[in-house]
Amino acid sequence: MKKALLIIVFLFSATIGTVSAHAGHDSREASVLVNGVRLNSGANHFASGKLFVSLDAFAYLFGKDAAVAADNRTAVFNGVTLKEIRLYKGEPTAPIRDLAAAIGAQQVSWNEENQEAYVLALPAGSIQLTPVVPAMGEHWGNLQDLPTGPIYGVYEGKLVFIEYMIAQEDFIKGTSHVNLSGMKGVPSPAVIQTDIEFQEHGHEGFEIPHYDIHAYFITDEEQQQIK
Repeated sequence: MKKALLIIVFLFSATIGTVSAHAGHDSREASVLVNGVRLNSGANHFASGKLFVSLDAFAYLFGKDAAVAADNRTAVFNGVTLKEIRLYKGEPTAPIRDLAAAIGAQQVSWNEENQEAYVLALPAGSIQLTPVVPAMGEHWGNLQDLPTGPIYGVYEGKLVFIEYMIAQEDFIKGTSHVNLSGMKGVPSPAVIQTDIEFQEHGHEGFEIPHYDIHAYFITDEEQQQIK
């Protein structure tokens, strides 16, 4: 499947969305996903119009620790001081917006129907490379990793695939590609399906015969709905 706009790079500033609730709904609980991985904690809740998330559960997803001050008012996470810590059900919590910013997340979105927040947190240096490609989504990645990848597919703020592009000549010569960065340092959902497509003439952005290898975190039916 061709990705004609693969080499178009859009300069933008990554924004962290604000997740809020009406004051009358304070203390209601919410579901939280990070890259599609569920953050399991009964401490996730709304207070003062903000979504607070379990600090320990969030840090655990990234393999990190958080240090809470003795007065339980501040904490240090990933080298960043969080200034709005709130104890809830005995757990320290922090605004999801602050936690996302501390790990350099690209986006936080909110699904009102499901009462669910979604944090998109790609590896450091990832930027948007293309707009939405049908049946795939936006392509994100680190320019230093191209053309091999990893390349990340994103649709409506959610992670949908990880991709590698391997030259046909590499297979012929027996060239190995080892220790590719993949999802290092960020939560990774389960792979649902994989596509390996041969691009006989290549495509814009990698104009030699090669294989596009997509590992999808969504079903084929969901993939085909991406327009």
